[in-house]
Amino acid sequence: MTRRPGSSNPVDFRALGTGAYGTFLYGESRPLVDRLGYAMARANDPNPTWVDIRDPQGASDVSSPSELGWVAEDHLFFVSPAEARPQDAEANMALWTVVRSDDPEATVGGLTDFLRLPPKVQVAVSRMDASAPRPVFVVANSDRVREYYPKEATGVRPIIDAMLQAGVLPIFAAVGAPGEGRAAFDFVFEVSSPHANDWRAGSLTCHKAPAGTPIPVDVPIPLVSLSQAVEVFRRGPATKG
Repeated sequence: MTRRPGSSNPVDFRALGTGAYGTFLYGESRPLVDRLGYAMARANDPNPTWVDIRDPQGASDVSSPSELGWVAEDHLFFVSPAEARPQDAEANMALWTVVRSDDPEATVGGLTDFLRLPPKVQVAVSRMDASAPRPVFVVANSDRVREYYPKEATGVRPIIDAMLQAGVLPIFAAVGAPGEGRAAFDFVFEVSSPHANDWRAGSLTCHKAPAGTPIPVDVPIPLVSLSQAVEVFRRGPATKG
């Protein structure tokens, strides 16, 4: 069922976790993208894993959930763009220690795709609680490594599938205009605001969603009408007791 923008809570972010789905979120404002990505993650996992790809010039994203103390330390991974590059799976000898000759082709392919993930990402995924109902894995600032990854959807999907096969729910957040690779994701969202970082004037548009998902497609929805987003945008820095 599709709800109209004027209705109460027109988008429930928990829909992102109702299946083995990969989500892509983009926009021009990094603060808006980061906070909305966190809202989507928190709606599905109270303790999401967050991989923060740092600014190559060393600048700090002061409004990021990772800097505000919202992400548990043991679920937070800071990586440089160089550390987030994919590996050469064929050259990774670990592949041959985990693949048996009688493994089905699909299993071998999944392990190969997993071993192409950057080392720190593999560590983060392996530490996630497999007993939890599809724990959330956020890759923040993925635009900073776009040049290292495939541009077409056919090259991006195996990366998503590697995470899904590991039992996690991946959410990729990026700043700037997206490329063709966005078509590889099950959900594609765009957040925008006419006044830069002013979330109260902003809107969220879902450009792609799985069939039957109760999220309106290509309909801009005011952020102020999304209770899960408002809660995060109004949140201040975490205090340590």
